Amino acid sequence: MHPIIFHIFKFPIHSYGLMLACSFLFAIWFAGRRAKKSNLEPHVISDVGFYIILASIIGARLYYVLLHFEEFKGNLTAIFNPFHGGNLGIGGLVMFGGYIGALLASVLYFKIKKYPFLPYADAAAPTIGFGIFLTRIGCFLNGCCYGAPTNSSIGISFPANSPAGSYQQECHAAALYPSQLFESAGGLAIAVIVLIVGMKKTPTGFQFYLTGILYSLLRFCVDFTRFYTPQEHILGLTHNQIFCIFFFILFTGLLLKSAVFKEEEKPDFSRVQ
Repeated sequence: MHPIIFHIFKFPIHSYGLMLACSFLFAIWFAGRRAKKSNLEPHVISDVGFYIILASIIGARLYYVLLHFEEFKGNLTAIFNPFHGGNLGIGGLVMFGGYIGALLASVLYFKIKKYPFLPYADAAAPTIGFGIFLTRIGCFLNGCCYGAPTNSSIGISFPANSPAGSYQQECHAAALYPSQLFESAGGLAIAVIVLIVGMKKTPTGFQFYLTGILYSLLRFCVDFTRFYTPQEHILGLTHNQIFCIFFFILFTGLLLKSAVFKEEEKPDFSRVQ
């Protein structure tokens, strides 16, 4: 594991934070490039990108806090203290919370600005998969978001000084599922599938809805290999799997609606400056 990639002067650059930053920067660049090819305004992507980054970090953090509120009792300032724990950066983020935050921020932004949402959502759709791919590599290098114990040949033994290694020693496991790599590979597959689908003419919003469906399926399956405490299960499923079911139904309904009624949301540049 390589939780710290390098140092800038005395400041450590953590692998997770670096890969998270790379995923955001790549998403803005790639989505802007796709937007331009679709005769959309690339600067809208960069504008909304700022709010998506902010909302996704806040959403990921709040989701973590809700799940681990006992850590912050008596010290609520630690929730958003960037120097908490002696390191620069906020530790403890949940990707699904970031996904929800990003969705809410983007929908709200386009609603307020009165820009057409779905054409830009289609342009950005593959970047969700690429973001999962890059960010989960950061999780693997950091040793967080680890899997459950396993004796399978695909299991990995983590260094003792990593969060995964500490848990592995605690439960005396021979190895843990590399759940981070499962989800990373799945994210790359989502991006490739959506890019291939995007080569053909599809109803407006189809690529965005398809991405939501595929991510829900991916996360639902990967969570069977992830480590969760008993308190994080509801009726035998994890809290993330419950959200996956909701989003799968939502995006499947929207995709079928767009396919049946051949919805077309024409770009309106009258308000784009």
